Amino acid sequence: MTNDGDRRNLITTNREIRRVRRQTISAIFNQLHGFTAHEEFSDLVQEAKEKYGITRIGVFDVDMLIWDFKNGLPIALLEVKNRHQLQEDDGYAIFDELQYTFLEDLGSYLGVPVFYVVKTRVKWLVWKVERDLAVRRKLADGRKIVLLPLDKAERYNHGEMVHRFLKKLMER
Repeated sequence: MTNDGDRRNLITTNREIRRVRRQTISAIFNQLHGFTAHEEFSDLVQEAKEKYGITRIGVFDVDMLIWDFKNGLPIALLEVKNRHQLQEDDGYAIFDELQYTFLEDLGSYLGVPVFYVVKTRVKWLVWKVERDLAVRRKLADGRKIVLLPLDKAERYNHGEMVHRFLKKLMER
């Protein structure tokens, strides 16, 4: 016996299946167009920098901002990454140095904690962005990276992210 809340009763006709499929495809296209607009705008900024010889400007985004509506203040900034292939025996997670430095500076300027939140295949890893945490390296091709030690990451499963990390963060 099923009830009205049973998920198997939500989509029962081919027409409803086609409607859900169209909505899903539309959402995917909107997301892709958003990425395209983001990249195109970044290219415009780069073109303006080159055309006018401006070298002191960088363009960065912050993935998430946790905001306290009651007090009208940010609680935390989050840079969320996906590293499904990350292996514990690697010892470090690798990130872009310019972005990391930007997040250090922004968090310091705003007086707000900044976190790298990384989804791996089996857990969430969280590092608080701090000046002494990252190991900075310059690669042979000139790129600059930071290495975040895996043994310094807080580890959470799904429930722990909700009940430990996020709850503590939002109760500040």
